[in-house]
Amino acid sequence: MGLILILSAIFVSFFIFLINNSEAPELNPNTVVRVIDGDTFEFYNSSGDIEIIRLLCVDTPEKNQTGYEEATTYLESLILNKEIILNSSITDKDIYNRLLRYVYVNDSGNLLFINKLILDNNYGELMIIPPEECKEMK
Repeated sequence: MGLILILSAIFVSFFIFLINNSEAPELNPNTVVRVIDGDTFEFYNSSGDIEIIRLLCVDTPEKNQTGYEEATTYLESLILNKEIILNSSITDKDIYNRLLRYVYVNDSGNLLFINKLILDNNYGELMIIPPEECKEMK
């Protein structure tokens, strides 16, 4: 019985040592870490903080609405764990303090315009909230 306790204590100590000395994976700045829904996600910014982005000029179905899962999965396939390029417009943040941005991903040298892809592939609708004009989306 005593040997089992000693071996258990050694195992637990070794496990704690591994946890405390393992390094967390490094994230590159502007890496998407979580997709919330079809038009909102979190990314790791260059200051080391997590921020929320709301895609400009795009409105996708909300949770419990038809198309929600599909739009969310589509956005995940485009940006999750990828570095993004952000472009702001007239309005910086919405009433929920989310950054409003046009979002691009470099795909083997081709810039994918994520906001427009959402619309072009019928995962969301154009949403113009003045003073935005959404000229880039037309």
